[in-house]
Amino acid sequence: MSDKLIYSVIGLQDFIISFEKYCDPCEIQQHCKYGKNNPFSIQINCNDINSSKEKIKYEQLKKLQKTEDVTVSYDELIKKIKINLQTIFSEIWKNKIRNQKEEIRCLDSKKVDSILVAQQGQDWWQDFNKVMIKINEECEKIM
Repeated sequence: MSDKLIYSVIGLQDFIISFEKYCDPCEIQQHCKYGKNNPFSIQINCNDINSSKEKIKYEQLKKLQKTEDVTVSYDELIKKIKINLQTIFSEIWKNKIRNQKEEIRCLDSKKVDSILVAQQGQDWWQDFNKVMIKINEECEKIM
């Protein structure tokens, strides 16, 4: 994993992810709102992840109850539910990072070459995804 993306515990169930090390001086970053003095960071709460899991579980359970035989127990239905963490992480990425593209110039293809944006976004996403897996593991220990 790239050690550029830093996460730290800031509370019992709260984590902060800092993109500080992505703020190396470069042509793209010189126009960014965030930099070394004011690094871009987001806060993640275990409840955010867990409520997303519960929502997915609820939606899948509703579908299964319509398709499965009525004799199938609740526990058996729960065992059939599959939660894709990538979907949850992707939603967090979209809401907390991607939607900040005005502030994060290197993720805004209207202002920077789209090939550079795609590469930068992919690098950030891979690192973010790996950090989110670790945060999720920490949250599972707490819950």
